[in-house]
Amino acid sequence: MTTSSAQHFPKILIIILGVMTAFGPLTIDMYGPSLPRVQQAFDSTTSEIQLTLSIAMIGLAIGQFLFGPLSDVYGRKMVALILLAVYLIATLTSIFSIHLTIFLAIRLIQGLTGGGAIVIAKASIGDKYDGDELAKFLTSLMVVNGIITIIAPLLGGLALSIASWRMIFVFLTMITLIVSIGILLKMPSHIQTSHVQLNFKTIFKDFGQLLKRPAFVIPMLLQGLTYVMLFSYSAASPFITQKMYHMSALQYSFMFAMNGIGLILLSQITAILVEKTNRHTMLIYLTICQIIGVIILILALTFHLPLYVILIGFFINICPVTSIAPLSFSMAMAERSGGSGNASSLLGLFQFILGGMISPLVGLNGQQDMTPYLLIISMTAILLIILQLIYFKMISSQSKS
Repeated sequence: MTTSSAQHFPKILIIILGVMTAFGPLTIDMYGPSLPRVQQAFDSTTSEIQLTLSIAMIGLAIGQFLFGPLSDVYGRKMVALILLAVYLIATLTSIFSIHLTIFLAIRLIQGLTGGGAIVIAKASIGDKYDGDELAKFLTSLMVVNGIITIIAPLLGGLALSIASWRMIFVFLTMITLIVSIGILLKMPSHIQTSHVQLNFKTIFKDFGQLLKRPAFVIPMLLQGLTYVMLFSYSAASPFITQKMYHMSALQYSFMFAMNGIGLILLSQITAILVEKTNRHTMLIYLTICQIIGVIILILALTFHLPLYVILIGFFINICPVTSIAPLSFSMAMAERSGGSGNASSLLGLFQFILGGMISPLVGLNGQQDMTPYLLIISMTAILLIILQLIYFKMISSQSKS
């Protein structure tokens, strides 16, 4: 591994890799504002159209798990170019899709290849740097990622304001093409194949060992459940705001972007406070904050309170997600027995698959009835409280012994 400053990646490549790490928000958040219009275009139910979100989330999870090891064997650049080419073709095809079944298949392909792009971007930085240098350049990636997380829904709203929902995929095709050219021209072609072999049997065996450890499983569940809040919000909020409260797609995009800014700011505040406060104490405060958001949303949607109450509820409920998740992640990773790769893969896999499985249930009663959404976030809040109590009892008994 090279860490010499003379051989740093060029800044343009850091930006390109940062965009690659943001294929999650580009695939999910940029598309989110269009859900009501996509439903109308395909003449489908609310739950069916929410599958276009969840199937992409599941693809993102599997892609991150699958293509990381493949890039270890066949080289980052080659695998990245193949994945980006497939993502580009799938995105271009979606512009002309007229059948929901085909569109769902395209969304799965986008998720799989987008997930692969994310893990390869992070692994490429890990190949080049270590220690403080690695932390520095990963931070640079996350800055680009954070900016795109805010911009993506705004781009989606802009596309909807000037054309149909298909314009979102025109924008996404252009972004993917630019990233592909950047990787082709700027990414080094080093391949580490000499001593690396695929061994998924060993990976699954390690998964089994991790799942036997309550101190790993409970933080994993906490991380997964807080993302259920986020993914169910992504599935429900377009219909709540645009169909029930008559916001425009562009107004919805601004709301989504504001919540994105809140996510980033609270995560930075948490990073500062966690140096002075116990991680579990921070987790309790953040969970209480999220539960207050749930209570506001239940009251607002049950009694049809004004739009600003809904927006406050969303903000309070969603902003703690990117603080709870890394705290839970760090507590789970502290319990790993082997390398960090498999533990990290399992945490990411569970996070996206749980959210992807639950988010379509939000629309079971149609676009005007949010009872399923309220039940999901209520049950999630109850489970978060129960798991926090179990975890607190467990670490208390460990400290006494």
